[in-house]
Amino acid sequence: MQRTNDPNAEAEIRELFEARTQALSSKDAATLAAANDADVVVFDAVAPFVHRGAETTARKQEWLAAYRTGIGHEIRDLTITTNADLAFCHFLVRISGTMLDGTEVGMWVRATSCLRKLDDGWKIVHEHASVPFEGETGKAVLTGDL
Repeated sequence: MQRTNDPNAEAEIRELFEARTQALSSKDAATLAAANDADVVVFDAVAPFVHRGAETTARKQEWLAAYRTGIGHEIRDLTITTNADLAFCHFLVRISGTMLDGTEVGMWVRATSCLRKLDDGWKIVHEHASVPFEGETGKAVLTGDL
């Protein structure tokens, strides 16, 4: 991909991520779904690990419903590379909140998003979230130094 990093494209993509952060905080599934292309493919950090198209909306609704509070979504180190109609982003994201059963969540996840510029703006066409793990034990590393 030839890197152009049009400042307007980068600003639009940052706005999309900010809108998603606000949607998670207010448990707004419609805004979350609006950021995705109809044929989006999501590789999730929790099982089932792959969601496609409309399945992603149902997964987000299920995720939101599992929380008593809104979901905190703190993005760190967002890097965006764009050309005329494609963008690649990677970042760390801290997910936090209180689940219905009272469990307090506070974990870091690695994320990659690929977007396409369509007639109605930038849409996420692929997303991948992963949790780092300790090589010796195979256990997830959800907290600690980044």
